[in-house]
Amino acid sequence: MQEFHAPRKEASDAFCTVSTTPPDEPPKRGRIRPFAELLASLRFLTRLPIPFARTIDPPPLSQSMRLFPLAGAIIGGLTGSMFWLFVWLEAGSLLSAALAVTFGLLVTGALHEDGLADTADGFGGGKTRDQRLEIMRDSRIGTYGTLALVMAMLIRTAELESLAEYDPLTIIGLLAATGAFSRALMVDLLWATRPARGDGLSAMAGTPGRNGAAFAIITGAGLTILVGLRTTPESALLALAAGLAVTAILRRMTIRLIGGQTGDVCGAVQVLSEIAMLAVFVATSG
Repeated sequence: MQEFHAPRKEASDAFCTVSTTPPDEPPKRGRIRPFAELLASLRFLTRLPIPFARTIDPPPLSQSMRLFPLAGAIIGGLTGSMFWLFVWLEAGSLLSAALAVTFGLLVTGALHEDGLADTADGFGGGKTRDQRLEIMRDSRIGTYGTLALVMAMLIRTAELESLAEYDPLTIIGLLAATGAFSRALMVDLLWATRPARGDGLSAMAGTPGRNGAAFAIITGAGLTILVGLRTTPESALLALAAGLAVTAILRRMTIRLIGGQTGDVCGAVQVLSEIAMLAVFVATSG
């Protein structure tokens, strides 16, 4: 099934640059360092040049995950700003959407899309749990992964094009909110679902605590509801429900097919839940 090679981001290397604290070492209690945690989150989730990253004592990634939604809001806000800028420059709505999607991929290094492709290949091509995990670990991309990526990019581009007539603050807010809540759902998946294997990226990163997962969900949901004030409250609530539904479906599939979550599944959750949320906003906020 695996047909051709594509450049893939070495997520495990990204983890190693975030923190040198062993994953099984619990975070020190009483140390709340939101600035350091945000920098660690951005360094793990993006390829942005992060200031002060080498001068701070990095917190464990499992502790920093509670600020994944804020990092996601920054990523989404930057993408939305670029989309509005291209529209303002009269590049055309379709071209502006395509360029903004490309910009988002450059910011994240296609980290989540890599996970989506591996998950699609593994779930679609493997017959047993071990086969699926082996395919998901393979750096090559196959038919299922290619189709998943192509469809995801087409849908995402079409969704952005539909936002071209919105005012700049609404565009930026929508992408910031969906970027935040979709990454909060990753944290929830890591907390609520056991790892499928003991040597994968999600196992290395550690398990966020219950309070950290709850903080992430509340933060992401709060940003989405705030954006609903610029659209409609109903659209915000439906978007949250869509993201939760996608996560629940993928969690059930991953437990049944491979026995637990992996970093690839987390990436798939982010991409698909963000697409589902944007689809709801586009359909209900016209």
